[in-house]
Amino acid sequence: MNFLAKSLALLQRVFYPLTSTPAHALQAMRNGTIAAWIMVAMHFLLGAVILIQLSGDPSVNSGDRLIPATIQLFFALIYAGLATANWKGSRASAVAILIFVLFDMFVVTTRVRGFDVQAIVQMIPLLLAIGGVRGTFAYARFVKAGDV
Repeated sequence: MNFLAKSLALLQRVFYPLTSTPAHALQAMRNGTIAAWIMVAMHFLLGAVILIQLSGDPSVNSGDRLIPATIQLFFALIYAGLATANWKGSRASAVAILIFVLFDMFVVTTRVRGFDVQAIVQMIPLLLAIGGVRGTFAYARFVKAGDV
């Protein structure tokens, strides 16, 4: 029964986190940070894989083929900055994380037809980012009211 209760609490935290107390709101706010760090990992790994593939290709004679990898690494850097700002309680960064995750979802779903594992994996940061926005705004309300 203890395992079931912990599992249900974890699902509650991911899908629709509680924001009724300052502690719950802070915990929900951290969901946005977790979402951003997941996106950092995805973009960094994708950029690194592209660079590794290009480094072993002797036919690469121009830097133009490095642009996709550079874009992926740039997005990883942006997400890392947003995650840091969100950890400190920035509402703008929480909203930006959600917008960037939605933009990433749009790019992935329009780029690939059929089943794509990346789109399924990006559902987790999307759910976490939504909870992070809720938690960030709720925590700001508690701070403004002086409850924290």
